[in-house]
Amino acid sequence: MFTHKLLFVYCVLLETETGSLKCPPQLSVKIPKKSDLPGNLSPWNVVELPIDILLMTVEDDEFLSCFSYLEKPFKSYNKTIGYVYFGSIGSEHGKKRNIGLMKCSKGSADPGSCLSVVKDAVRVLRPRALFSVGACSGLDCEKSKLGDVVVSAKLITSSYQTPPGRDIGNLIRHIADGWIAPLENPDEQKVRVHCDGVVLSIQMPDSGGWPYEEIIKRYPEATAVDMEGGGKNFNKVF
Repeated sequence: MFTHKLLFVYCVLLETETGSLKCPPQLSVKIPKKSDLPGNLSPWNVVELPIDILLMTVEDDEFLSCFSYLEKPFKSYNKTIGYVYFGSIGSEHGKKRNIGLMKCSKGSADPGSCLSVVKDAVRVLRPRALFSVGACSGLDCEKSKLGDVVVSAKLITSSYQTPPGRDIGNLIRHIADGWIAPLENPDEQKVRVHCDGVVLSIQMPDSGGWPYEEIIKRYPEATAVDMEGGGKNFNKVF
């Protein structure tokens, strides 16, 4: 049974209460198109399990951004969890980290959505850490700017307030040390990494749009809102 479980939520801030990021700076990395993804399937028996990190995404641009960093990527299929893309990223003490990348549907509890997919994926892939990579909406332009990166030190849903595991909590305090934003011209935009971010994952009102003033009053410590919403609390999986 997999026992060393960690929670890590990572969001790229795309908009604030004052507007959206309409003209983002050029990146120094090339984001692939869906047509660039591997077409052939590798047999499941070539997958090295357990993996080190599982990356979960919802939107195509989130998925493709993650895929662009995978070294020697390949695609495989498991009847329990579906398609998974594998590869490696970086190195620590000379060892590259074995990465699994998956895409799920919006929401939290519907078939194919984050919660249902993660439950099965964790059992099959047995990752040491789980990263949710996605977009979030800023609440206060004084706290966060367009294009900032928010690393969740606490995830708040309508029912839970969930900090990351102890080990990942110690790690994220220095997660931005030495990191340089992948911009073609780094001076074009100053990107701040919020290592102590508080991310809300709540359902968007049926009327559409976020009631920013109401949310800020209710959650004054919040840095950003998960744009997929729906109470995406992965700690319930573990």
